[in-house]
Amino acid sequence: MVNIVIDSNNEYTNLNIYLELSFIIPKTSNEYDKWADIFVGRENWVDNLQLKNFNASPVFHSIYIESILHSYRLLCELARLPIFDTPKLVSLSEDKIDANRYTIKIGTYLDTKVSQSVYKKLINTALKICEWMAQHSPTPDNKHKLFSTITEKVIKPLHQIIPAGKSTIPVLRVAHALGIPFIHLGLGVYQLGWGSKARRLDRSICEFDSAIGTRLAQNKVSTANILREVGLPAPVHGVTTTETDALAIATKIGFPVVVKPADGDRGEGVTVDIFEETQLTAAFAPAHKLSKSKQVIVERQVLGTCHRLFIANGTLLYAVKRHPISVIGDGQRTVSQLVDDEVLKESFKPPWNRSEIKPIDELASQTLQKLGLLPGSVPGKDIIIPLRPIESTEWGGVDEDVTQLVHSENLRIALQAAKIFGLHIAGVDIISPDIAKPWHANGAIINEVNFAPLFGGAEISRSYIPKFLKDFVDGNGKIPIEVFDNEKAAEAFQKRQAVHGMRCYLTTANRTIDELGEEIVMPFINVKQRVRALILSSDVDAIAILNQEKIP
Repeated sequence: MVNIVIDSNNEYTNLNIYLELSFIIPKTSNEYDKWADIFVGRENWVDNLQLKNFNASPVFHSIYIESILHSYRLLCELARLPIFDTPKLVSLSEDKIDANRYTIKIGTYLDTKVSQSVYKKLINTALKICEWMAQHSPTPDNKHKLFSTITEKVIKPLHQIIPAGKSTIPVLRVAHALGIPFIHLGLGVYQLGWGSKARRLDRSICEFDSAIGTRLAQNKVSTANILREVGLPAPVHGVTTTETDALAIATKIGFPVVVKPADGDRGEGVTVDIFEETQLTAAFAPAHKLSKSKQVIVERQVLGTCHRLFIANGTLLYAVKRHPISVIGDGQRTVSQLVDDEVLKESFKPPWNRSEIKPIDELASQTLQKLGLLPGSVPGKDIIIPLRPIESTEWGGVDEDVTQLVHSENLRIALQAAKIFGLHIAGVDIISPDIAKPWHANGAIINEVNFAPLFGGAEISRSYIPKFLKDFVDGNGKIPIEVFDNEKAAEAFQKRQAVHGMRCYLTTANRTIDELGEEIVMPFINVKQRVRALILSSDVDAIAILNQEKIP
């Protein structure tokens, strides 16, 4: 049984809750200790054990209880709830009759836009997981069962009701580390910072992105047409709903061509290296099926690899060369052995940390064949062997940081493309044989302009989040908030802020005054509600809180 108690003495941006729960610690301990290192990751636990302040014994009991806290936090993050600190153990009591039974009270963060039942589900799941791990060895089969349970019982169902996107947690994790407060406004939209310093973000979409631009960027045909009309290098293509017309388009623009859904994403339904009619016929059906509008693009294929230029605030944040999912030769093992070894290594990781590599299948064999390789071939040392024709969200891939290699002319067209679509944040995809050479020297094109590009999904991308937030948010995003017991001191603070051009609001529990002395009417008789309302307003530069019932 889990009880939830709301803490009324919370900060203005977050609500704290207490989870109260009772449980029996399993008698088997050795197996769990093995699991804890693998699943929870007990780095520096010897020094960080919260239970050292409580008289829990034996030592295993401390490890077990601490693991419940860590498991709960991890499950919250996997469910895309931004809880990055291990919950605080507030109290612990041992049953007087059963020494293995404990009741604990922990403090954790509560998102008021998420049902309390979600938090109960997560802590109960953490309890069940820890109990199960204590009684089962971490064999490959048992690891598979555990990871499958988490995926099916936590990740999939909660992702249906928790609106945060894939980029949300990586960005908020860094914001938290930098001391930038955040508030969930609903629908996965978060405010980073307070008052006039606040910025709003949904995945990698921000308040400065054009709604019209995002709509146009979602359609590949409209994107290409606009790019072409403003003088930027764009794909040469045609759009059709029939296989017959697709062949006519391909004949007109010339093989090889690429076939893809007009409104698809994730790289699904995309076929490259189409050199003849039979290949075109085979590629048309899946593209047509996956297209919402049942429109298919037949596009002239250009030489090169896709490069993602991540544009933010009119500058290049980073650029990556997007290689297909691959293995790297060592001069000894065959391609098949390299793949099998990599698949095995990834299988020991939780699904949410694995790459998309799979055993060699028909598509991988076809990709190898185009390179003159077979599964039994032995590639040389450090040779990259792609297993898919292109990188995509569906198939996975490997990014290479090429930020310092981007030619100034390629950067210019990427910046211009983002500006034309009115996107403060954009992922501009340039297909080029060499991003270090200007587009007009090697036939490169802008393939897509993406709004809400995946941010923080891979290591390279995550490494640039601090720089992004530094440019996106003013300092740590906090405005001055001072609490006063004396009315004159509060008014003096408000005047000092005004001297510096700061719009400082003064508030009590039942009255709020703006920087001009005008009352701001609110339906609240609570200081915390009024302060929260103020930090959600872009008109507020500072807040003075007066601990009195009235302002004369």
